[in-house]
Amino acid sequence: MRDRLARATVECLTELGYERTTTLKIVARAGVTRGALLHHFESKRAIVVFAMHRLLAEQTRRIQALAKRVRSGEVSLDEFIDSIWGEFSGEFFFAWLENITESRHDSKLREQFIPLVREYHRALDAIWREFFRKSHLSSIQVETYLNQTLCLLRGMALQTVLRRDPPYYHELLRGWKAVLKREIVAKRAAR
Repeated sequence: MRDRLARATVECLTELGYERTTTLKIVARAGVTRGALLHHFESKRAIVVFAMHRLLAEQTRRIQALAKRVRSGEVSLDEFIDSIWGEFSGEFFFAWLENITESRHDSKLREQFIPLVREYHRALDAIWREFFRKSHLSSIQVETYLNQTLCLLRGMALQTVLRRDPPYYHELLRGWKAVLKREIVAKRAAR
């Protein structure tokens, strides 16, 4: 039941936005009664926080599985970045964006999201550090490249709202992947 409600919440956030997502729309989409929702969650904020926690956990698991495939040589750095772009250019990003925007004005929501974001970033940091373990990069360099990558992907995803131009985004990714490879090779050569 909680999973159905969480899935319906993410769909509502993505399609309708935070403001137009209501508990009535969530239960209608989930195919359950309002009483069922209230049995598990006392408010819209509670179901939204739960749904985003689930969404972040799912994305973390997908990225961890992908990183494992990179370490085994099954997936290249380019394919890894492309896959992360897929994560950031879809439902995950837009549902999260709705909550970030709402959190600017809702301090209680913001307080509940801060620990989720910290947990998510700790997981990404660990994945990224393991990913570049043999690259001879310092931990600050690894963290910097991770955050530069995330900032690029978030900016690109945000831009897709007004600019539907896959070749443009492909070229941005191609350029960033070249920078990452060049930096990794340069740091390896410098040691």
